[in-house]
Amino acid sequence: MPQTKRDIAGRLPHGFTLVELLVVITIIGILIALLLPAVQAAREAARRAQCTNKLKQLGLALHNYAAAQGEYLPVGSPGDATHGLFTTLLPYLELGNIHDEVDLDGDTYVETHRYTVVDAYVCPSWPGSPVFRNMPNHHMDGAVSTYQGTAGTIREGEDFVSAPNNGHIPKNGLFGWGLVRRLADIRDGLSNTLAMGEFVHRDHKPTSGFAPAPGNVRSWILGAGNTGNKGLYTCKVIEYPINTRLDRIADGVFFNYLPMGSYHPGGANFLRADGSVQFLSESIKLKTYQDMATRDGGEVIELP
Repeated sequence: MPQTKRDIAGRLPHGFTLVELLVVITIIGILIALLLPAVQAAREAARRAQCTNKLKQLGLALHNYAAAQGEYLPVGSPGDATHGLFTTLLPYLELGNIHDEVDLDGDTYVETHRYTVVDAYVCPSWPGSPVFRNMPNHHMDGAVSTYQGTAGTIREGEDFVSAPNNGHIPKNGLFGWGLVRRLADIRDGLSNTLAMGEFVHRDHKPTSGFAPAPGNVRSWILGAGNTGNKGLYTCKVIEYPINTRLDRIADGVFFNYLPMGSYHPGGANFLRADGSVQFLSESIKLKTYQDMATRDGGEVIELP
């Protein structure tokens, strides 16, 4: 019996209706929305691991420097507009060619390598450019370092280097103003003392958000400011909790006291003096954090 057009049409596959297409698209959108945070978290975990490895490189460079210099550590900032900690470490990061080309006695503000990016000094989670040019203020120009040495903490009755316009610099940390330390000076123990940490501070106003990059981050080649006010560009005094949001001018905070922090959620990576790296939570007790920033306080460090 011959087939009719109706019989043939009944066996042909039907296309999707508009409602079915919308349902499928909605489901795909939901799946993507669920998957995206996991992908972003995985990427951030990878960046944080890379940051950890960079700090370990810096720790190895510090110890190799000390081994070559009779157990002495490099100076943090030796003076205004002079080379400091991060220039000193270059040969121990297999960047001796850059170190040999800079004028160690010259003005860092006119140094050509001020714009040379050193990958080991930039956290992968840093969202800005690694190098800045033609900024409104000349001291903001250059290839940045998102790491800083620890300069101890201000404590009543303890000695410090006077810097009334940028914040006094204590003498109880590993690095500071014109201070040269030996590994033997770390009497609290290498594993109990912070050597370096992340620093990405940008001024924050509740009404307008964060200031544009680089904010208060400076070029690795600048040991300090060039104003005679002892503004530290290689290390920071630990006075505020990690990742504290504040505005330097509006809140009246000295530059040397700006908080360490990172773009890793919940805290920041820190290098201990023994070369190990630890992620410290931004909820760590401030006293514990400050105790870890001193080299000879005799404190008992208790971490959760």
